[in-house]
Amino acid sequence: MKIILVFLYIVINVFLYILNFEVFNSQVDIDFGFGIFSTMPIILLQVVGFVFTLLFYFLGQKADTKFNNAIEKLEDNILILEKDIEISNLKAANALKKIEVEKEFTNQQLENEK
Repeated sequence: MKIILVFLYIVINVFLYILNFEVFNSQVDIDFGFGIFSTMPIILLQVVGFVFTLLFYFLGQKADTKFNNAIEKLEDNILILEKDIEISNLKAANALKKIEVEKEFTNQQLENEK
């Protein structure tokens, strides 16, 4: 998505520059509040477009980071649950062995009493 955004930015700027060649090559006086500067409109367009492109890029990075963090949390939860299942299976197997040992012991006692 980020590559598409940069590509569209370049295509739109080139398209506007081709259509309005005379406008972009003329000098314009711009008052920034602390001084008047004479510059070409294409430079201003490139700067504003670059600022918006960076803004979209960082917003996308933030969204990607949140998404990746959520995935990592879910993977950690899955890992913990798998370990809990393994522990439960080991406890169940141990309980079954204990029951079998008790049955054998009880059977041996019954046989000894006969």
